[in-house]
Amino acid sequence: MNLTCLDDDPRMERTLRRFAGQLGHGLRYHATSAAFKEDVLRHAPDLILLDLELGRETGLAVVQWLAEQGVRAPLVLLSGHGDELLDTARRIASASGLTVQGAVNKACMVRDLPPLLADFVPPPAPAAQGQAILTDTPDSDGLAAQIAGGQVEPFFQPIVACDGRICDAEVLTRIRLSDGSVLGAGQVIPLAESAGLILPLTEALFERLLAAREPLRGLGLDHLSVNLSVAQLDVALTTALVRRLVDGLAGCCRVRVELTESSCLSDSQAVRKLGAQLRLLGASLAMDDFGIGYSSIRALAELPYDTLKIDLSFVAELFDSHKAERLLGAMLVMSESLGLTVIAEGVETEAQRAWLCAAGVDRLQGYLFGAPMPLADLMQSFGRAA
Repeated sequence: MNLTCLDDDPRMERTLRRFAGQLGHGLRYHATSAAFKEDVLRHAPDLILLDLELGRETGLAVVQWLAEQGVRAPLVLLSGHGDELLDTARRIASASGLTVQGAVNKACMVRDLPPLLADFVPPPAPAAQGQAILTDTPDSDGLAAQIAGGQVEPFFQPIVACDGRICDAEVLTRIRLSDGSVLGAGQVIPLAESAGLILPLTEALFERLLAAREPLRGLGLDHLSVNLSVAQLDVALTTALVRRLVDGLAGCCRVRVELTESSCLSDSQAVRKLGAQLRLLGASLAMDDFGIGYSSIRALAELPYDTLKIDLSFVAELFDSHKAERLLGAMLVMSESLGLTVIAEGVETEAQRAWLCAAGVDRLQGYLFGAPMPLADLMQSFGRAA
């Protein structure tokens, strides 16, 4: 593997060459950004080691240059200024479209860099997974016709316990087109909200869930999670829709309603009323995407949540950011003190699963266990023998 390094401290070259040589890698070392840039353009590296402290030109300026040049090689960021700066620099690089393989504090480099280099495998080309989701968005008349024509279809993503046993499933809205292709929630929900179609869409989705009661019973779920939009919120009508779902699934599974923090801020008094009504109906209430807004703690204090879903960004950064790891641990301590069930979203690796389970997460959701899928696929993967 070809490593290319930019670090203006000549003492680093010997150390890095020793690390690279022990692993059988080649190292192209540069002490000036001009030489580094010329080399990167001539010899495509497999991995770039970049020091953030380069005198007059900082490593962040080099990050910007790499992004502008469309360099695809992953980065390992180095700094003697500590983990906080590394964490921020990693976020800047990622937001610029670069892949950050790791961030290493120079005070811990002898310990942390060799394992990172040893474990590095150049990423494979991305492959398509699951059913294709179209990006073409219908207009409001087309969406209304699709809702009326029975083209709303629920997809299900499994939510599992730490032993891999399915406990819950989250319902995601899809539109099944006549050619068999599928429109995802990202295309459907914003249009439904802006066109005043969110309640008819929700009603159509719930009717499909009620029609699937017997197959769902075979999964032995504790909860079926549904997302509610509070755009143009009508507390009475929304409560009536959820009541029908709760009553219709009684004896099959409980209903969990997921609300995002941003939805709670749109009309706090109406959402408080809705949350209280839903709990009185017997539904569970979950805060979705916890941790990404500015008032999550206030929203927890004001609504009767019993479940907290940690946003997938914290799980994705678990092993890349010491700050994210500490924040995640603090969330779990707080949740335990409040008696909340915790679901971690975005779990994609066994290492993430192991850390989260050891830290006390109750449920796990993510592509490690399954992408959103039609009910038939969920039954095939997780159905229980009668």
